[in-house]
Amino acid sequence: MSVAIYANYKKGNDEMSKNQERRKSARIDQTSALKVEDLKSGKIYKARMFNYSQNGFYFESDSILNPGEQIYIGIQDSPYAPIADVLEYYRAEIVWRKKLKDSYFYHGYGVKFKPVSDKQDLNTDDSKRSTDLRKHPRKPFTRTILFSAHNGTNKGSTKNISPSGVFITAEETFNVGQTLNLVLPLKSGKEAKIRGQIVWTNDEGFGVKFLNRVDK
Repeated sequence: MSVAIYANYKKGNDEMSKNQERRKSARIDQTSALKVEDLKSGKIYKARMFNYSQNGFYFESDSILNPGEQIYIGIQDSPYAPIADVLEYYRAEIVWRKKLKDSYFYHGYGVKFKPVSDKQDLNTDDSKRSTDLRKHPRKPFTRTILFSAHNGTNKGSTKNISPSGVFITAEETFNVGQTLNLVLPLKSGKEAKIRGQIVWTNDEGFGVKFLNRVDK
């Protein structure tokens, strides 16, 4: 990162950090290439992330997006992925925008993640968008599984899966950030024990990001 870009990033980061003590999660430095799709126009823009948190991140782009607008984002070398060099897909909302100086890009943005319902993702145009932006698209995967959390062993059902995560429905309520030990049935008849983390929730269930296998 050049001196000018770093100075601009630091300025933007300082702007976001004014109310740092009121944040629910800390910002972490991360530089990643992005693809940002404006849902209003359908246009896809190049962008770059400079820091992230559990709930959202800061990026810069030449696009003109307004606060409140919904976007789809593909993050190259995603910090939320369990392995390196993965393009992951997320839905987000623009929280704020500011004009930049001394940067390769015209605008800086703060965004927060928006949960994508499993039903919506499979049965609307969201499915096509996610396929376009994802390197690891979800596949239908309906299984009854067991998983353990802080409150003991639980039973749930999977709806779809990818190499980086799985969508689960369960009677119990869980929170973003919780870690789970999953027992996933395989086609071979065996089971895989995988540690995961809940990265988003909605009324239908929750999305889990795989962290690592625990049966090695």
